[in-house]
Amino acid sequence: MINKILTILQKEIKIEFSQGHLFFSVILYIVSSTYVIYLSFQPRGLFDMETWVSIFWILILYGSITSVSKSFFQESSKRNFYYYYVFSADELILSKLIYNFLFLAGISSFTFIIFSFLLGDIIISKTFFLSLLILGSLSISNCLTLISAISYQVENNSLIISILGFPVILPILLILIRISKISSVDFSWNLIREDIYLLILLNVILLSLTKVLFSYLWRN
Repeated sequence: MINKILTILQKEIKIEFSQGHLFFSVILYIVSSTYVIYLSFQPRGLFDMETWVSIFWILILYGSITSVSKSFFQESSKRNFYYYYVFSADELILSKLIYNFLFLAGISSFTFIIFSFLLGDIIISKTFFLSLLILGSLSISNCLTLISAISYQVENNSLIISILGFPVILPILLILIRISKISSVDFSWNLIREDIYLLILLNVILLSLTKVLFSYLWRN
């Protein structure tokens, strides 16, 4: 199973490096959006912690919707027909989840660097914030991968991504913003413990739903 997952991951990486348009389009979107935000807050600068954190996660959200939601749309029907006989549903969805997580984690880290450079580095607890970036990337990628799989089965209806994604992404985004505010002050586990547990619980639920629903969709 691990070898097959690695095979799919290798294929995804080769496609991304050979084409590259998706990755560089997301990078261009992040850089240009951050620069526009930087110009908008001149000459005073963006010193408000709540504004910094909110814009940061909203920017990551839209960048992730552009990238992760297309993970199944780039697959042709012939390729999916081949996958059906070579890979199991668990192997395919796990490889998609891992690839989307790695992709989004890289995008999130890049966004943090650009934000810190142009809009100021207000994060005090950097180790905690980087850990939160990993957990946030996992949460968003889990959600969008599942919704992308469902949308692909409904005749590639990208509208489904917006309809199904918003109610699920919104609580995740609000939790991430609330936890991120702690990173700009002295870190305290007692202040974020419940939110972290809730975020982990949401990830467990999303992973369970992904496994059950994708197996059903894949058989159909």
